[in-house]
Amino acid sequence: MIFESIRLTNLFSYYGEQEIDLATPQPGRNVCVIMGRNGFGKTSLLNSLKLLFAGVRYEPLRRAVQRTRMPTVNQYVVGAGDDWWGIMNRKARSEGQTRCAVRLSWSEESGRVSAERSWHIEHGSWSGEESLTVITGSEVFKDDEAQEFLDRRLPRDYLYFFLFDGEQIQELAEANRDVQQQQMERLLGIGAIDALREALNTAIGRWQRKELGPQALADLERMEGEVRALEAERTALLASGTDLAHEIESDTETLRRVVRRIEGLSAFVRRHDEIQLRQDRERIQAERAEAMDLVSTRLARDVVLLVNPSLVSRALERLNQVLGSDANARARVLESLLDRLPERLFEQPDFPAPDIRDSQRAYYRYKLVSILEQEADAASAGQDPAFAPEPTAASEAREQLAAYAEATALRSVRAEELRRLQALTAELRRLEADLLNVGSLSDDERARHERLVAERDELQRSLDEKRERERNVQSQSAALERRLADARRLVEQARTKLGQNRITQDKIAVARRLESLFAEFKRSRKQEQRGQLEEAINRHFRILMTSHHQIDRVEVNEDFGLRYLDANGSIVAMGALAAGMKQLMATSLLWALSEVSGKKIPLVVDTPLARIDLAHREGILRHYYPNAAAQIIVLPTDAEFDPRNLELIAAHVYRAYRLSNRDGEHTVPEPVDVADLIRGG
Repeated sequence: MIFESIRLTNLFSYYGEQEIDLATPQPGRNVCVIMGRNGFGKTSLLNSLKLLFAGVRYEPLRRAVQRTRMPTVNQYVVGAGDDWWGIMNRKARSEGQTRCAVRLSWSEESGRVSAERSWHIEHGSWSGEESLTVITGSEVFKDDEAQEFLDRRLPRDYLYFFLFDGEQIQELAEANRDVQQQQMERLLGIGAIDALREALNTAIGRWQRKELGPQALADLERMEGEVRALEAERTALLASGTDLAHEIESDTETLRRVVRRIEGLSAFVRRHDEIQLRQDRERIQAERAEAMDLVSTRLARDVVLLVNPSLVSRALERLNQVLGSDANARARVLESLLDRLPERLFEQPDFPAPDIRDSQRAYYRYKLVSILEQEADAASAGQDPAFAPEPTAASEAREQLAAYAEATALRSVRAEELRRLQALTAELRRLEADLLNVGSLSDDERARHERLVAERDELQRSLDEKRERERNVQSQSAALERRLADARRLVEQARTKLGQNRITQDKIAVARRLESLFAEFKRSRKQEQRGQLEEAINRHFRILMTSHHQIDRVEVNEDFGLRYLDANGSIVAMGALAAGMKQLMATSLLWALSEVSGKKIPLVVDTPLARIDLAHREGILRHYYPNAAAQIIVLPTDAEFDPRNLELIAAHVYRAYRLSNRDGEHTVPEPVDVADLIRGG
C-alpha cells in the first residue's frame, strides 16, 4: 500500500480544495517531508487521514479534542462553543459553504484505489450522515461496504500504530493497557483467533437455548439480562473512571502552574510573617546552642578513633599479626623468663646442700641473665622492623583499640548528634535570609500571593477528592467484575444443565473442542510472535539508544506487556525513565511491530522528533525513518528538521512540501526541493 495523493476540501485548517501529490517512493528514497510551523496544518493533515479510515465516530479522535471531557459525535462535527470549532474550515463555513471532505488515493497489488469521506454541514447543523465511497479498478463501494473495504486495508485498531503523533507515542512505553495489548494482538494476526473463539461460544449458547424448556429458557434469559446489565454498568463505570483520570491529569497540570507562579512571585514567598520568623529563629538558636553543648561535652579526645572504624580495624589486624608471630611469641617467653627465672632460681628455696657462696650465686645469676638477654635480642631481631612494638605495649594497644572497633551503636549516636547540629545550622541560615527578604514583597504582591495560595489549596483539595473518587471507582469496578464473573458462571451452569438434546450436545462438544484447539493455537502463536517482537524491540532499541545503558533489555510478557530490565536483571521503574527515553522505547516498539506484523502500510508521523534529545536524533533520522516502512510521511516543524537534521535524512527524501498558513484558516501545501529547505528557503 503506497499513498499517492491526499486531497482536503474545507477540512480543519484547509480552505477550499488543497491537494498533496505524494508520487511514488523508490528503494532508498522512501521519506516524504511535509514541513510546517506549529498551527500551520500538520496535525489537521494527520487527523484528516484518521477521519478517512475511521470516521467521526472514532473515539480516540474525539477524545483528543478536549482534555477534560470527550465531545459527542455531533459536537465533534459541528463544534462545541469556543472549546472546539468542529471539523469544517471556519472560513468556508462563514461563507456559507456546506461540504467538507478528505480523499486519499493509493496503489496496491490489485491496482489503484481511491477513497473519499465527506460531510454536509448547513447552518451549523449536521444530519448525522457521512458519505464514504471507495473506487477500485473494477468496483465501487458505498458506506458500510466501503468501510469494510477500508477495514481490510487499514483496520481502525491499526491507526494507533501507523498514523501517530510523536508527542503521544511514549504512552505505548508507559502503560500495558488492555486495549493497546488487544490492538497489538490484532496487528500481529492473533486477534482473529479470538474472533473465532467468540463465534464458537455464541453458537454454543444459541444451540443450548434451542433445547431449553419455556420456564428454563425464561430463567436463562433473565440471567443473561442480568449479565448484560452488569456489562453496561461496567462500561459506564470504566467511562467514568477514564473521565476522572483526565480531570485529575488536567487539574494536576493546573496545580503545577499555580505552584510555579507562587515560587516565582518573590525570593521569600512564605506564609509566615516577620514575627513568626523571629520566633522560629529564636527557637532554632536555642536548639542549636543545646546541640552544640551536647556535642562538645560528649565528643571525647579520641573522636578520631571513634569516627574511623576502618583505621581501627587495620591497626588491630596488624597488632594481631605481630602478637601472633613466632618471633614475637619467643620474645615474650624469653622476656618472661628473664623477669622471673633468676630470682626464683637463686633467691627462693630449695637451696643446694651444702649451699654455694654468694660470689658463686652472683656469678651464675649474671651468666643466666646474659644468656637470656642474648636470646631475647635474637628473637626480637626476627620481627618486622617497620612495626615491632614491645610485646607488652602491643598487647595493651590491642586491648584499647578493641573497644573502638565494637562501638557501632555509640558511633551512630554521635553521628546523629552531628547531623542534627548541621541541620539546625542550615535552618538558622535560611531563617536569617528570610528575615532579610521579609520586607521585599509589596502589598499588591502579598495580596496576589495570598490569592494564589488559596487557589493552590482549593486545587489540592479538589485533587484529593477526585483521587478518592477514583479509588472508589476502582474498588467498585473490582467488585463489579466479581459480580459479573459470578453471573456469567451461573448462566453457563444453566446452559450446561438444560442442554439435553443428544445432537445438540454433540455439536456443543465438537465446538468446545475446537474452542480449546483455537485457544492452544493462540497460546502457541502468541509465544512465537512474542519472541520475535522481543528480539526486534531489543535490536532496534540498541540501534537508537546510544548514550547510556540504563535499560539493558526489554522483556515482552505473554499479554504483550513490556518490562524494562537493567544489566543486573532488575526491573527499571517507569517513573525513573526520562521522556526522551520513553520516546525512543516507543519508537523501537512501533518499528518492531511494523517489522514483525509484515503489514505493508505507510507510516505518517506528526512531530517526529518530539522529546528526542540532540544525542539521539541522529539515530532516529539515520536508522529509523529510512528503514521503518516502504513509505514514510513525516510532518516536522522547522525547529525539528533544521538544516543539520535535514542533511542527515536528505538522501532518503523523495518529495518535500512546506505548509503556509497566513491566518490559521488557509493551509496551502507548496512543493519545495529539500535542498532549498536545507538552505532555509
